[in-house]
This record gives sequence, C-alpha cells and structure tokens, in this order.
Amino acid sequence: MINTIILAGSQSDESWSGYKNKCLIEINKKTLIEYVIDALRNANDIGKIVVVGPKEDIAGAVMGKVDDIIDSEGSIVENLMKGIRYFDKDEHLLVCTADIPLITPATINDFVSKCKETKGDFCYPVVEKSLNVKLYPELERTYVKVKEGTFTGGNIVYIKSSVIQSSLPLIEKMVNYRKSPLKMARVFGFWFFVKLLLGRLSIEDAEKKVFNILNIKAKCIISEHPEIANDVDKLSDVIVVNAHLSK
Repeated sequence: MINTIILAGSQSDESWSGYKNKCLIEINKKTLIEYVIDALRNANDIGKIVVVGPKEDIAGAVMGKVDDIIDSEGSIVENLMKGIRYFDKDEHLLVCTADIPLITPATINDFVSKCKETKGDFCYPVVEKSLNVKLYPELERTYVKVKEGTFTGGNIVYIKSSVIQSSLPLIEKMVNYRKSPLKMARVFGFWFFVKLLLGRLSIEDAEKKVFNILNIKAKCIISEHPEIANDVDKLSDVIVVNAHLSK
C-alpha cells in the first residue's frame, strides 16, 4: 500500500469568481479535489490519503473522504514536507495536486506500477505532445523538446521520502521553475541548457544530472494517460474540463 499527499494550498485569485481555493470549483456538482480523491480511492494499493491545504476552507468538501487534513502554510515545498512528516518514515509516497479532475484510477495504477519497476527515488510523469493534443486540444500546456520527442509534465510524483529532505533548497527552486523549462535548465548548468535549447538533451541525460546534483535516483515515466498532465489553471480550463467530464 502507498500513502498519498494531496497538495491543496491556498490559491485564492480574483479570476476564480469568489472561490477561496481553486480546488473547490465545482463541475457537475463535484469539486475538483473530490474528483482527485475518488480516483485515488478507486486505484489499486492506495493507503491513507491526507490533504495539505487551508483546513477552514476545504474541510466541508473533503471531511470524511480523506484520512486527515493538514493545515497549509508557506510554499509548496514547505507544505509537501508537512505531508512527509505526517507519514514519518514511509519509504515511498504518492504526491499530487488537487486540480487534476480528469485523473482516473487507471492512470494512477499505470503510473505507480511503472514507478515501482524503476525503483526510483523520485519519479515524474511526462506525456508526449501529440497524444495530449489529440485528446485534449483545447488545454494549453508547456512542452519541452528532447531527443525522445516533445513532452509535457504531469501533476503527480512518486517519491522516496527519506532522500528528499537533504535536497530541499534545490528541490524548492525546481518546483518554482517547473513551468519555465529555460529557468529549470539553468539550475543544471550551461551545457545542459544548451543541449535543451538544441533539442539534443535526452531523458537519460536529465536523470543522470539530477543524480549528480541531488544524489537522487530520478526516473522520468512516459505515460500514455494525458489526464495526468492536465490541471485546471484558468477559467477557460474549467469550461473544457466540464465538457469532457460531462461525457
């Protein structure tokens, strides 16, 4: 069994029409975070589920559906560490965001199964551009071209909690740069940056670089489930996601 952390930090924004937290937006009378919880509950081998978010705001939507709510405070990485400390010495944890309502049990099962096969410390999913565009052409994503193809990143990770804490400063920087491939590349050095610009960087190059910098066995998981990569970032995404879920 693998325990799971759902990150639902405060994401108040005027564009969300009065919602205190983006994860509370309703589609077909169900909040975004409830779609994520339901997918996890129906996936294989999922143990406890905790949500890290503003307890006062989200309790009404998730109380009784998850094992606990941890009040959020600070950055994404600080909230992640709250979740990791909650589970104490668990070797592997699943971490996902609360704004991926298209996620399915099959998507989670496939990702976790592939992660276990790699025996990685940090596993991150990517989806090939043509597949994502074919199924969800209306949803805008950030893509990166590497030797193996052009990919977008997912919103769920598989981590070995015991190796994360020693690398927190750089991990926080990587999280902050996650939607800016060029900034992310600068963290890894000039030649890494050049190879990325030229489209000559391979997935294996990236994995080796993470190991050299962080001493973490990072593995990139190519997923055939684009649902793992499509979060709700803006109101137009809500309209698109609503159309897909209504089917």
